[in-house]
Amino acid sequence: MGATTTTSTFFRDIVWRIVNVVVAALWIVAAGFMFSDRQFQTVMPGLFLLVVGVASIVFEFWRPVDIVDNCRFLWNFLGRGVRK
Repeated sequence: MGATTTTSTFFRDIVWRIVNVVVAALWIVAAGFMFSDRQFQTVMPGLFLLVVGVASIVFEFWRPVDIVDNCRFLWNFLGRGVRK
């Protein structure tokens, strides 16, 4: 019973990481489209999307020990406020 739960949790973790990386990549692509307009009103949100997209990808593969220890709620949906 324990091995199935561990395998299921591992599979779910991998799937969510892939989904998060894909969404972050889409943010970066959207930022690129916003930069193409070259107006201040579109470049600033594009810069924000670029920074958040890159940070999201970085934090999917590298999680600082201090954040993981002290902010465990960030790594599950119930902790972020999503209810069943």
